Amino acid sequence: MPPHWGLLGTVAWGIVVGAVFVLLQVGTVVALAQLPAHGASADDVARFFESASGDGTLFSLATFATTAVCVPLVLGIVKLKRGARIREYLALEPIAARSALRWFGALALALLASDLLTVALGRLIVPPVMAALYATANPVWLFWVALVVAAPLFEEVFFRGFLFKGLGSSVLGTAGTILVTAAVWALIHLQYDAYGIATVFVIGLLLGAARAWGGTLLLPLGMHSVANLAAAFETALLA
Repeated sequence: MPPHWGLLGTVAWGIVVGAVFVLLQVGTVVALAQLPAHGASADDVARFFESASGDGTLFSLATFATTAVCVPLVLGIVKLKRGARIREYLALEPIAARSALRWFGALALALLASDLLTVALGRLIVPPVMAALYATANPVWLFWVALVVAAPLFEEVFFRGFLFKGLGSSVLGTAGTILVTAAVWALIHLQYDAYGIATVFVIGLLLGAARAWGGTLLLPLGMHSVANLAAAFETALLA
């Protein structure tokens, strides 16, 4: 079996990457939004982050910062494992046309089903937080690039790339790894309510299945970008 970090190593390095992710997200917001360094009460800080969470420009810049730092960090961690090759570790293989057709078709059906269920439940197709982010993004193209390119790149390299390799080779197996990576991925989307997080989790299961049986990280990466592109179009048209 090709060298990899294994269960404990993957979890340990995953915590490191997660900590860097949080520091970059928070640090970018604090630096750009200028949280008062002195005299700010706990309520002031809470209100500051609540306001910042709906700022599209801050979201976009924080996403770019995360991707610019964390993707090279993940690649460096892979290279630290003696004998590991990035292409093999992250499954950077070409996408077979038939496989792409099947999985992108499944994604289209999943997105359609999600929208139909959302409407049936009397909920808004575009979550309020997405509408707020889109309305406050300046320039708006920055938001599109962050959502469609930067966010999927980091998240797929980390979740369906690095974590998937180490966890999938452990006692969790393929099914357990799909569940765990989808759950952790969903939980970083705390800007959504419980329904939104559950929706992200279901999409994560589909992305994990595509990674496992499609044989390449490029497949869930492309699917993730398309899903975010669809969300961006819906936001622009309906919000």
